[in-house]
Amino acid sequence: MPVVYIKEQGSCLRRKGEQIAVTKGSQTLLEFPIHHVDNIVVLGNVQVTSQVLAKLLGQGIDISYFSFGGKYIGHTVAENSKNIFLRFAQYEAYNDRERRLAIAKQIVENKGYNQISLIKSFHWEREDYDYRKDAGQIEELLRMLPGKQNSQEIMGIEGMCSNIYFHCFRHMLKNSGAFEKRVRRPPRDPVNAILSLAYTFLLKDMALLLEGASFELYLGFLHGIRYGRKSLALDMMEEWRQPIADRLVLKLFNKRMLAEYDFQEDAGDGVFLNEEGFRKFCKEYERWMAEPNFCNKSWRLLMKQQVGVLKKSLEEGGSYIPFRYEG
Repeated sequence: MPVVYIKEQGSCLRRKGEQIAVTKGSQTLLEFPIHHVDNIVVLGNVQVTSQVLAKLLGQGIDISYFSFGGKYIGHTVAENSKNIFLRFAQYEAYNDRERRLAIAKQIVENKGYNQISLIKSFHWEREDYDYRKDAGQIEELLRMLPGKQNSQEIMGIEGMCSNIYFHCFRHMLKNSGAFEKRVRRPPRDPVNAILSLAYTFLLKDMALLLEGASFELYLGFLHGIRYGRKSLALDMMEEWRQPIADRLVLKLFNKRMLAEYDFQEDAGDGVFLNEEGFRKFCKEYERWMAEPNFCNKSWRLLMKQQVGVLKKSLEEGGSYIPFRYEG
């Protein structure tokens, strides 16, 4: 039970010795040992007592907070790393314009090749669609990266690659429903809703790993600086979108593990999972992240190792090599 999700509205997390109890009124809904948990995720109107909070932080266990609809709000993280020297190295790399742009280009180039790899490794059954054309267009755009002189131009290449990729992604879906293109806020169809939720969970996992290693989350090389935005987590998430999130979404829809009855619609929030649909997604996401999936390692372990690669590159002054998905 590495991650526990609590979504019962009006419930409360209370400490019972070395156990945590989820209660609602006089009823106990769930109990689990504290030492069996790596992270707790609460969604919506769920209370956490100060006794639980103190115990979890003392054990190095983080709590992540989401809205009822799955929007990431923030997290409470234990103080488990104090490496100020790593942050100095991160600031130094950011202030070196050439190095900052080199890292940004590497992130975008790697994401593009991960997109191409997923496209080419997909088991295509349609004869009326030429996926090779889309893959070739992404390759052509990536060849333009070395000549780009600022982050806006680099992000422009990333945006064009993603537009082509999601055009192709639509054809990978056997049960795409109303999915035509990537729409973020608010998601207007089930596929976009699950893409957004998968990216949100992935960002949460990456932010926890980076913060635990003493990185400055708000200082990114590709996404730059914006008030309140965890730019470094967004940077580091880019290399995992295709191998983790997008492949999971394809699995959930193509194997009919999620269907129309798992969703509901709200005029302000768009389409989102209902209670049962959310339970299914959390279960499959945790299974996907924990089981050996690539190189006989779990995705979470690979992400943690990649954070170590970034740490080493900044501290030693070498190049950062993102995770390349080979399909």
